[in-house]
Amino acid sequence: MNPPNKSTALSADLNNFIYGVAKRSPQNAPELTKIGLTLLKNFPAARDAVLEYFAMVFHDAVNASINQIEYAADVSTHSSLECVNMIGAELGGLGQSWAPFIAPWCINLIMDIATKKSNVPNTTLQSTDPVRVLLDVTTQNLTLLNPEERAKCIDMMLGSWACSWAVGWVGRAEPALVAPRALALGADAARAVLAHLAGHAPARPHIRAALLQLFHEGIEEDSRSEKKREVIPYLLNLASRSDVVLKALTQDIEETLTDEVVERVRAICAASRGAGGAWEGVGPAQLVALLARSHARCLLLLLRHAHSDRTCRQLLEYLLQKLEYESLFPDKTIPLLNSVAEEIDLIREKMLTGNQLEQYSLARILILVCNNLPSEFVNTISYFLQYSRNDTTLALLVRIVSGTISMHIPNDSTDINMDTERYQNLIKTGVEYALRDAMISDTQIKRIFIEDNVPKDQKTYLHYYCLNIIKLLRWENSNQVSHLRSRPFGRAVEASLYAVGGALQQYAGLLRPRPPATCAALPDMPTCHALAHVLDRVDMSGTKAPQPSVEVILKVVQATVKYFFRCLHEKDIMDKLRGVQTACRLLRKLCLHSKLARAIALRELLETAMFREEHAFGSRTSATTSTSISASARDSGDDLLIYLNQKHGPITQLTQSHTSVFHAGIIGKGVRKQNGGGNDGIPPILSTNNELLMGALMSCMDGNSGVVEGATSLSLLLVELVSPDVMYNGLPWPDEDFTKQVSIERELYMRAVLEGCSVSRAALRRAASARPALCLASALLRAVAATLLHRLRAHLATDRHSQSPELARERVALSELLATMTLGQLLPHPLCHMLELAPELTASETVQVLRDCLWNYTRDHVPSPALFTCDSTGLHWRDPSTCKPPATYTDTLRLIIQKRISTLGHLYPIMFLNLEKEVQ
Repeated sequence: MNPPNKSTALSADLNNFIYGVAKRSPQNAPELTKIGLTLLKNFPAARDAVLEYFAMVFHDAVNASINQIEYAADVSTHSSLECVNMIGAELGGLGQSWAPFIAPWCINLIMDIATKKSNVPNTTLQSTDPVRVLLDVTTQNLTLLNPEERAKCIDMMLGSWACSWAVGWVGRAEPALVAPRALALGADAARAVLAHLAGHAPARPHIRAALLQLFHEGIEEDSRSEKKREVIPYLLNLASRSDVVLKALTQDIEETLTDEVVERVRAICAASRGAGGAWEGVGPAQLVALLARSHARCLLLLLRHAHSDRTCRQLLEYLLQKLEYESLFPDKTIPLLNSVAEEIDLIREKMLTGNQLEQYSLARILILVCNNLPSEFVNTISYFLQYSRNDTTLALLVRIVSGTISMHIPNDSTDINMDTERYQNLIKTGVEYALRDAMISDTQIKRIFIEDNVPKDQKTYLHYYCLNIIKLLRWENSNQVSHLRSRPFGRAVEASLYAVGGALQQYAGLLRPRPPATCAALPDMPTCHALAHVLDRVDMSGTKAPQPSVEVILKVVQATVKYFFRCLHEKDIMDKLRGVQTACRLLRKLCLHSKLARAIALRELLETAMFREEHAFGSRTSATTSTSISASARDSGDDLLIYLNQKHGPITQLTQSHTSVFHAGIIGKGVRKQNGGGNDGIPPILSTNNELLMGALMSCMDGNSGVVEGATSLSLLLVELVSPDVMYNGLPWPDEDFTKQVSIERELYMRAVLEGCSVSRAALRRAASARPALCLASALLRAVAATLLHRLRAHLATDRHSQSPELARERVALSELLATMTLGQLLPHPLCHMLELAPELTASETVQVLRDCLWNYTRDHVPSPALFTCDSTGLHWRDPSTCKPPATYTDTLRLIIQKRISTLGHLYPIMFLNLEKEVQ
């Protein structure tokens, strides 16, 4: 019963299908589609009719999809789309046996649709649902065919000019088969197919492989190569029309166009020159147009061969001229310049290592890139300042900067000042970026350090940066480089003084981090010298640039002071002196126009020398002094101070007795045993450091007014740093009994600080040379004089007839006090000659002179700046004719000389004869 029933059903379906197709309407399309699918599976004889009906269904569905208005208005069109989905699902799953029939039918249907809808854009056509279903069915069945059948199907599609988009879509399943066959077509057809095929990323390597295979076949040396050599103009023509082909050909072009391949192509081109035919379209204009759309590596390859080939040099020049011309139109996009911007690191590196032609050509390219991209302008400046190692590359940087600034700006443009200022800000940013990156690079691990292969002349990256900045500033100051007459780099460094000063302060610090295997582990001082040289080269006076801000002045002054003290520790004497001279020049420039800088510099120099770098000047700390005195007392076997005081009898036990407290010694240590010379034990190098420090202090004072103001600040600073409090720091000298009963402990402390710090004594002498600044340090002079009186009195009570080391030390202190006061004109004639008289006096005579002549005179004649007059040259001095001391203060000296006329008589006419004549 089954076979007859089946035949009856097929017959009924066939009749219904034929009748339905004849009376076809949108309402019965789904039912007919189901019947057609049944007949296709069960009645092979009806295959062609069913497929023909399916083709009509696809055409109707395509029409409905394209006509959006009608598609939205007519609900019956949904039936055709429903039929398409049913057909696609069934045809895609029929299997391998049906693929040889379904695949050609699908391809013919696609070609028919593409031909009939040639007026519809390809993007619109291939985006419709029926076409997508048809493409999917075609792809599924192509994968089931054998290679020969599949190739025939691809060739069918390639034969239609209207369905290149379909080839690209279907060819995604077999790109290795489609790409070579597409290249066999004409340039236009191949371009369209490859463009659609390249939309599928996995197909791109196959396109490149097909292109390279075609290229290498065209340059093979065989008997058939004459015809194949036309492949070269064909590929060039195709690349000029297709970005896909051009990108595929230029990818990894160094591997494609090796030296051997280039020589072969060069020979083919030379032999085919003037041959006509396809070669007529190959000329410099076409090649330059291709290069302008190519990758940056093509430019580098052209540069490499331009050095030895004349044709390449001509192409290079044509290309550069074309790029410069097209850059005149800011709205125009140039692919080569965009590619150069993407490969900018490779381009910059090539500029440092390439030959002259490469360097100057790439400089012209970089000018165009920097003009379009300000960020790359900044990065280019930063790169060259860090990695340039010779004058040639620095000159290229100058050319790039000047070319970028002046490009496309007429001299009479109203915006020229605005553009110049904008580029100046970019240069400043580039200088700051280079400084920052150089400091970061110094702390990064370097392979040469790990491999222990460090060159002898290896410098820190910051050092190289400074050398480049110094060279550029030198070119600017020479006024011989026209591009640098506007001082672009000088102004940029002046605007970045805070960052440069911070770098100097960091590198001059002893405790900065130094990671191993980095440039930070190299010696600091060469980099510090280079940074200081940069600061020395720029203008900080405000004449060529705006005056630095307070913040900048603070940073640079602090950095310079720290650099000065680091220079004092240099072992090489010439490097030390050069560094100190640079620091002094910097201080002079900073302080010349800024009182704030002078005040900060003086304070930093003095405080650092007295409290942080005291060992560099031979100063003694209190712990060191106490230890040395204690050791000497134990070694000499002297009695302790308490036993020496007890020898004075009962008076030493009385309260308020100065002899029990102020005996010439230290409680628990015994009598002081020190060399009378005070500075005799200081090595010469420490004395040199003192002189260098004094030179630095004087560098902060320039001109008569500057010296007076600076010395005044120096005196006030000394009083502030030495005095333990603010009491009794005024100018008046009190009665001697006041110091004995009230302020003696304070005076002893100040005297100990002065004796232990050689810097303070030297600074006091410097203040004395700039009158009347010494008057403001009266508290220090008073402390020394008071302690001398008390200690000499105590010495008379214990050791009246011997010349002890203690007495010798006090005499040295007295001579230094008298020399300082005489230099500062605080002691008029004849009191100023006490300095010559003091070495010949006994202890008792010394006490008399100190009390009657020095102390009483300064008590009654307060050392005040008002005593000094200023002449026309700005020099302050005291007129000897108006400051003659009364006889009360000189009689003691007269009597002592008369009493010892045999030894001191030569001083009498100097001190008193002229004085007596004036009195008469």
